[in-house]
Amino acid sequence: MKFVKYSSRIKAGELLAEFILQENKQLHTFIVENRDKCFCFSIPNGGVPVSEGFCSRYNLNYDILIVRKIKIPYNTEAGFGSVTTDGTILINKQLLSRLNLSEQAVQNSIELTKKEIKERLKYYGKKDNLEDFYIQNIKDKNIFILDDGLASGFTMLAAINMIKKYYPAKIFIAVPTAPLRTINNIKTKVNEIFCPNIRDVMWFAVADAYKNWYDVPESEVIEIINKSKFYISSMK
Repeated sequence: MKFVKYSSRIKAGELLAEFILQENKQLHTFIVENRDKCFCFSIPNGGVPVSEGFCSRYNLNYDILIVRKIKIPYNTEAGFGSVTTDGTILINKQLLSRLNLSEQAVQNSIELTKKEIKERLKYYGKKDNLEDFYIQNIKDKNIFILDDGLASGFTMLAAINMIKKYYPAKIFIAVPTAPLRTINNIKTKVNEIFCPNIRDVMWFAVADAYKNWYDVPESEVIEIINKSKFYISSMK
């Protein structure tokens, strides 16, 4: 069947819920019957409207999980690793070995990224130390991590590493689109990955799966979570 582009990220999230029903009816039934044993994390910005659509179908709660790249000092558009909301660090060692950066330069970049994370937490009205919140919402629960798509998957790997620190029962990834090579890399790290549009291509762009692609501004994220019935702030 020919893939039909998503009309919006929210619609993509709704279709992800339907996709789980098609692919794993047992899991679908478990979610419906055990909402208290499930929790979702959304990677902003694009993952927030996807999570809103997904959670609306399952009546699940979600929180945002901020992941920021550790920027290369002389090329800040690129990064050699990621830092997550709780300070978990994932380094692309293969790339870092080719950058000829001093240990101090690496550490400075990491600290700068941690500072950016704290600024984002403040922007979203969250406290710095979220350990108790994560233990409460992750330990022994089935965790779903959502984004609007995967490219290299490095951001998602960083998110997975963070979630694993808090002993979830299982981890599931749900994304509307991704390249096959990334799916193959990530599926060994989680219990299952759900992706309706997997593309085995050399050149991949998340935008190709959407009719009207745009970068989600933070103002839209704030508007969504302020109105949401499913977003759970760690400040509550």
